[in-house]
Amino acid sequence: MNISSSHQELATYAFLEFDEIVKYVKKRGFFSEQEQVVVTEVSDGKINHVYRLTGEQKSLILKQAVPYARIVGESMPIPIDRVVLEAKVLQEYDNIIPGSVPKVLHLDEIMAIVVMEDMHPMEMGRTALNNGTESAIFARDIGVFSAKTSFYTSDFYLDPKLKKELNASFANPAMREMTEELSFDCPYNMHDSNFFEEGLKNDVLFLSQDHRLQLEVAKLKRKFMTKADALIHSDLHSGAIFMGQDKTVVFDTEFACFGPFGFDMGHFIASLLLNGIGHPEFQTKRYEQARETWYAYTDTFAQLWREESNEPYTQLEGFLTHVMDGKFADMLGYAGCELVRRSIGIAQIDDLNYEEDEQKRMTRRKKVLELGKYLILNRNTIRSLEELESWFIDSSHKEEF
Repeated sequence: MNISSSHQELATYAFLEFDEIVKYVKKRGFFSEQEQVVVTEVSDGKINHVYRLTGEQKSLILKQAVPYARIVGESMPIPIDRVVLEAKVLQEYDNIIPGSVPKVLHLDEIMAIVVMEDMHPMEMGRTALNNGTESAIFARDIGVFSAKTSFYTSDFYLDPKLKKELNASFANPAMREMTEELSFDCPYNMHDSNFFEEGLKNDVLFLSQDHRLQLEVAKLKRKFMTKADALIHSDLHSGAIFMGQDKTVVFDTEFACFGPFGFDMGHFIASLLLNGIGHPEFQTKRYEQARETWYAYTDTFAQLWREESNEPYTQLEGFLTHVMDGKFADMLGYAGCELVRRSIGIAQIDDLNYEEDEQKRMTRRKKVLELGKYLILNRNTIRSLEELESWFIDSSHKEEF
């Protein structure tokens, strides 16, 4: 990775417009001076500006942070150095599983710019799921990716001193705070940023009055804030992966930090379950893919535990079962929080909102919300994903058309 020499050229941050972006990448040798370079913004508009730069022989991705969340505006400031952490996490993941993330080609800390490999023509995961064009391998790939990246950055593998140093270097306080606010706070207090149909107002109001639910959310929030099991992506959903027929790639690691084992799997499995509810024609397939993701994760982690663990206590009979049971409960709880957040929170996605019929859209949003609450409240008594089958296969839960 090249650390930019722009430390000498620019003393302060400046946001680049399209013509300035072209000059920037040409000056750093990514394209020739004579080459025609087309700049296309490909970001979703929530946090950063992301551009595809297409030249005559190749294309690249350039990402520049702004000092606030775009979806809210300057009232939600966040440090621009998040791209530095993002680049370092991508490198860490690439060291663990080569080719599992885009290659980082250039990092400019002053300008908050990272240039990376363009994964085109791979399809973004959320787009593929919404269109029903997903690959046959993505579910297993994500389970394996999450198992390996979490195991190899955990106390079961790393030297304790190195683990603590990594934890400190990936503290990421501002992005963690945003996760805490958007995942555990705003959906449960009638926050102004929440988004839902008028017909769901009472359901959303009830979230702020349900003491039992809020107590369980508080427990999950505290665990996220205090437990540093492994380096987690922290925003691993279908919109943070690219799918190809023979490869799956993970990206968008700016929220990464050390956190609970079950957090990433909870987020990703929630994105599959939500998509299944948003697209009733895919609901059974998405449930099966959620199972495939989880079992790929557990099988891979257990194998690494048995073959590569450096922690003596992993040899104790029953310890692996204890750890995996805790992971499963946490996964369900964080999946529940993600379902609630995505159903009514500020970070809306097309999986639910593409439907123009308000009644159908509201019915699906309510089902996502109810499933989220169910997982949060029952995470310690649900023993397998098979217990959720009726939410996706039983005809009594299917949407009537």
